[in-house]
Amino acid sequence: MANAQYTQARREGLREVHALTVKGENPSLPVLSEILPEINRLSQVPLGIIQVSMDQIAGTVTKGRTSAFSRSFLPLLEPDSEFGTKWGLLYDSVVEEGLNQPIKAMEYYNKYYVIEGNKRVSVMRSLESPLIEADVTRIIPMPEDTPRYRIYQEYLRFYDDTKINSITFEREGGYKRLCELVGRKMGEKWPGDAVFDLQSCYYRFSQAYKERCKGQKMPMAIGDAFLIYLEVFRYDESYNKTPTQLGRDLERIWKEFLVAGAQKPAALLNQPGEKQQNILKTVLRMQPQTVRCAFLYNRSPGVSGWTYWHELGRKALEEAFGAHVETVARENIPVDKADEVIEELAKEGYTVIFATTPLFLNSCMRMSVAHPELKILNCSLLASYHNVRSYYLRIYEAKFILGAIAGALADDDLIGYIADYPIYGVPASINAFALGAQMTNPRARIILDWSTLPGHNPEAALAEQHVHIISGRDISAPNMESRAFGVYNNLNGDIHNLAMPVWNWEKLYHGIVRSILTGAWEDEDEHNADRALSYYMGMSTDAIDIICSKSVPVRVHRLVDLLHERIRAGAFLPFVGPIEDQDGVLRVARDVVLTPLEIISMDYLAKNVEGRIPKFHELVESAQALVKLQGIRAVKPENDDA
Repeated sequence: MANAQYTQARREGLREVHALTVKGENPSLPVLSEILPEINRLSQVPLGIIQVSMDQIAGTVTKGRTSAFSRSFLPLLEPDSEFGTKWGLLYDSVVEEGLNQPIKAMEYYNKYYVIEGNKRVSVMRSLESPLIEADVTRIIPMPEDTPRYRIYQEYLRFYDDTKINSITFEREGGYKRLCELVGRKMGEKWPGDAVFDLQSCYYRFSQAYKERCKGQKMPMAIGDAFLIYLEVFRYDESYNKTPTQLGRDLERIWKEFLVAGAQKPAALLNQPGEKQQNILKTVLRMQPQTVRCAFLYNRSPGVSGWTYWHELGRKALEEAFGAHVETVARENIPVDKADEVIEELAKEGYTVIFATTPLFLNSCMRMSVAHPELKILNCSLLASYHNVRSYYLRIYEAKFILGAIAGALADDDLIGYIADYPIYGVPASINAFALGAQMTNPRARIILDWSTLPGHNPEAALAEQHVHIISGRDISAPNMESRAFGVYNNLNGDIHNLAMPVWNWEKLYHGIVRSILTGAWEDEDEHNADRALSYYMGMSTDAIDIICSKSVPVRVHRLVDLLHERIRAGAFLPFVGPIEDQDGVLRVARDVVLTPLEIISMDYLAKNVEGRIPKFHELVESAQALVKLQGIRAVKPENDDA
């Protein structure tokens, strides 16, 4: 039996060597002493005897007999060699009695390199054992400013809490997010049953994932795929699932792994596609059909300006399409009830769901899997899911013009800017406003403050600094008496509105429904199979506009009209270099134009902005929930220095 097994293992090893050689890769085992020549100068920590995943056995510490093994520790020498004989005897012993002696290994960046026991690893690999016992010494790497080092530091904290070494990630923040999804906190010791449940769930998931990937390259690392799975199916509903059940789940979200693994930026569409120029004629020629759209609001239009403008868009949609569109709105939906609401709407026959806040993003993803027949969209920027399309408006275009107005009217060069959430797109709006102000007033200084800091009143803080021209919240609700929105002049508490942006959501909703009626929706899906889709409309489609009050001087008003038309025509772009940040670092070189993705992802402030982006722990709890989903990298909880 051992001879046959050795022959089979050797045959596989020789095939592996040949395949790697053909691809121009080194077919031999990696050697830690060659990878890390300074190994003896680094700190070493004994971990004792632990269970090690066979997938994490990366190579050997010294070169020794590496020629006897393929890169996967499969044997290469002749069966009648002394090596082959000893391998066979060890194989028989392990089959009859089990492995009764642990190997010795060194761990470096959570990869394990064998000091003693190469043949034991080879035999266990041949037996397809998932684990092996090892007496391990950890090598502490030198600090370096790399993702690899930062991920390893996260792992060390996670290992200290759990002693789990089999779950690995290739992306930062994975361990913290895993703890959140499991309902644990970093820094807290895990009880034994919690450790066992997670390890067991991860092992079954990894087996199902490998089975689904058999014969093809994994779209992404197992650990990173595990996080996506838990985001959708939830740990408390999944940790007892069988491999068969997990396999069925994987089929339902396989596109999400392909999209996440490709790591392509979301396809930012200036407007939804269409197949016919005259939509009304197209609709009239079509068989009678009605698109049933449901709008999800976390607040009511009467108290939320954000919801109010979406509600105007919903009503305009019905007016535009008449009997071809039916809409309904659900208000004041708690985040933890969004799944239930979407489920009810699906049962009622609604086929298009517009979730108007990023807070509903996770629910949107879960329900897109539960109901693949639905078309679900979430109002957010750069959502990374294929099954849920995101949408937003290019508000930074309006902010640039508002900044130009403020700069022209600020006699003392001081202009206040009240921001809310440090999420995607907000630094871009701040910087666009600052650059617009700089265009009309080179001395303009933007005093930045935030409305989402606990116990803080930004209006009062700006008043103490004698700042009168202020950019506040963009939109107001009908039931709100305060006029402190848009750009306004605050003279001792007397508010004089100057200008405000207008969010014409009906343009976007109209375009999306039109794409569904004409069949262009399916075309967009087919042409972007390996990436997320995001609609990102601006002034060129009239989705964003500006309203000025009569108190704006005529010449400033003419400048506003000129900028509006030039931006609308694509002849003027707010973000063209040179642009320096607050530290004087050149972020955008002269004449370089930022892409939409670069604009959305901005995480720095322009040179003429005074203030800073708050840390995660400084925000009110409601803001933290949104930042976890859409926060820029600098303010994500895993990057908090609290």
